[in-house]
Amino acid sequence: MIRKKITYSLAGLLLMISCNDQLDRQPLDSLGNTTYWTNTADAERSVNDVYRFLGSDERFFMSCATDDSYSWSNWPVDIQFAANGSATPNTDVFLKNWRYMYQMIAKANDVLDNIDRVPNMDPTVKAELIGEARFLRAFAYQQLTGLYGDVVLYTTTPSPEEFQIAKTPKSEIVAFVINELTEITESLPITRESAKQGRATRGAVLALKARTLLYSGQWLEAAAAAQQVMDLGVYTIDNNYLSLFNGTNENSTEIILSARYLENTYPNANATWIGGPSLAGWGQIVPLRGLVDAYECTDGQTIDVSPLYDPAAPFANRDPRLGLTIVTPGTPVNGVTIDVTNPNSPDALGKSNASFSGYYYRKAVPANISGEWDRSAGADVMIMRYAEVLLTYAEAKIESGQIDPSVYAAINQVRQRTGVNMVAATPATHPDQQALRALVRRERHVEFPVEDNRLFDIRRWGIAENVMQGVAQGIFNNYDSSRGDFNNYVTVERRTFNPGRDYLWPIPANELIFNTQLTQNSGW
Repeated sequence: MIRKKITYSLAGLLLMISCNDQLDRQPLDSLGNTTYWTNTADAERSVNDVYRFLGSDERFFMSCATDDSYSWSNWPVDIQFAANGSATPNTDVFLKNWRYMYQMIAKANDVLDNIDRVPNMDPTVKAELIGEARFLRAFAYQQLTGLYGDVVLYTTTPSPEEFQIAKTPKSEIVAFVINELTEITESLPITRESAKQGRATRGAVLALKARTLLYSGQWLEAAAAAQQVMDLGVYTIDNNYLSLFNGTNENSTEIILSARYLENTYPNANATWIGGPSLAGWGQIVPLRGLVDAYECTDGQTIDVSPLYDPAAPFANRDPRLGLTIVTPGTPVNGVTIDVTNPNSPDALGKSNASFSGYYYRKAVPANISGEWDRSAGADVMIMRYAEVLLTYAEAKIESGQIDPSVYAAINQVRQRTGVNMVAATPATHPDQQALRALVRRERHVEFPVEDNRLFDIRRWGIAENVMQGVAQGIFNNYDSSRGDFNNYVTVERRTFNPGRDYLWPIPANELIFNTQLTQNSGW
């Protein structure tokens, strides 16, 4: 399986990276030497190594740079500074994300530069491995342009002199990504045998293409790419939402691509970051009121207008995804009841490693948690799933003015999955573009917490300056009179957002020193 192959070379590659800072940008000789690239197994191991950059602490913490979540610590990721407006170009999360994506690009370029050296390689296998490397490189550039805007485009391994290179406009890199994905579509299989689960497929290529087109406002093309995924006929909406994220359903037909882990063999620390004290976690990634309030009532109306909403019982009569995503008081998780309103609970406000907001995520808490803090789980991390494709299709059709029954059908597949069963959206309930736009944006908000979509969404919709400005709040404290916020919403932190600066992250300060041809993003 791919996870074991990744683990095989991890220690050696980490040593290489730690000893040679150049490898953060591109491997100057890397695996391309006289003793490597002699057989197909070498090429397969090299492609496997690119996959390990799909998952990272930085990705899992990305939600904390949005109105969904908060992180109380600046370790292992100081993303709290990106969220509250106090970051500088020296803030480490900017450098970590930049280098992680460029390491992925470097490994992919290494494959593409050297795979022709392998003798007598099966042409079909070779085309597939090349397609995977180009796909993973395209994914990295899609992420980089969404976070930083204009970035450096490397399509081969550069010489030391070629590191001094200016940024390429975002529009050109987006066009490059779309062209790459178009060219490799047919080289990847529609499905994978069980031993190769986790590798990129044709659906992953098309889903990333649809995402890239949507994010760049190419509505008709985005809808067409999403339709191609739908037409493959291999993906469905899973009837068990929670299982997609807790490690119990990792080969679901809803999952298009995930970062793969394996308990005890290739584990991660995500249970530590997202779980509360009762689950041996540190409560570092926790939900905020803005996310909680986004969930509709069961009548399909938002809480500000629904007659079903009761401020005294705010979690009753709500979209079931609220309870599947967020731990509300008294919710059992992995057999442990978590109730922040109980002052004796280790999860209560003010307790060691307890949530600063009074909320915890239920989604993404692994069903199996064991071992040391840094290797406590083996649950995969979601990258892309079919629900995103359906909502991409719906949003693209809405924005292009092509509103027809297929738009409602796509949205309803997501909001009416078994276990959620929200009321259907219809032309009567959402009769025009404005109403449907609000609906599909809300669907994306409540469907994808902790999946990194939200940061890109609030930027491309131009709403970050509204949702990231002001006081980030948590639960309504009507149960602990010893606190100063009794009978008020818990204040988590005060945030500022500069519209002239914060729609892009800065180019990391260290990179400006290394590459003098780079220019800093506006306002930084």
